[in-house]
Amino acid sequence: MKHPFLLSILSVCILASCNDFYHNTEPPLKEGTEITMRNTLEDAIDGPTEETIYSVLFGQAENAFDEMAILSDEAVEFATALAQGPEATGGPNVSGLYRIDFTENRISYTFLPQVGDPFWEPNFRILAEGVVDRYYFTFSEHHNISGYTASDRAVGLRIDSEEVIVVEIGEGFGFQPGASFTLTLE
Repeated sequence: MKHPFLLSILSVCILASCNDFYHNTEPPLKEGTEITMRNTLEDAIDGPTEETIYSVLFGQAENAFDEMAILSDEAVEFATALAQGPEATGGPNVSGLYRIDFTENRISYTFLPQVGDPFWEPNFRILAEGVVDRYYFTFSEHHNISGYTASDRAVGLRIDSEEVIVVEIGEGFGFQPGASFTLTLE
């Protein structure tokens, strides 16, 4: 063999190319994907631990407050998540709770209510053990999420299926003005 060094380099290049071929280069989420959001609350403080769908708290059907959006890196998908008028709640006007913005690689939440908000202010608090605010996101096509990093230790992400993820906000989260967090997706 006249050029063993050259053959070694060629072998490494071929192996690296094969590795790139099998390595998933798709982003965790795909722009243009339809997203349906449903919120639930589990609150062990006010009684037995039971996950309740947000719309059911107002006597509505389980899917009554589901929100839909299309993933876009340029627009906010859920600018006023959970906002509902008196016709839906049978009483109070509910301002949006979070601004939820998706990109192909992250999900960002920004708490919207301010001091003086008639609906949300009585609920401002640090979430206690047993309280979990969940956001179910169902995608119109498979996602590529394999993991995540959260900017707040009180926030987690659960992967329920190839089309469903659940953002869980729990114990220690500051449910109050100024709160925000980001989930960086892998």
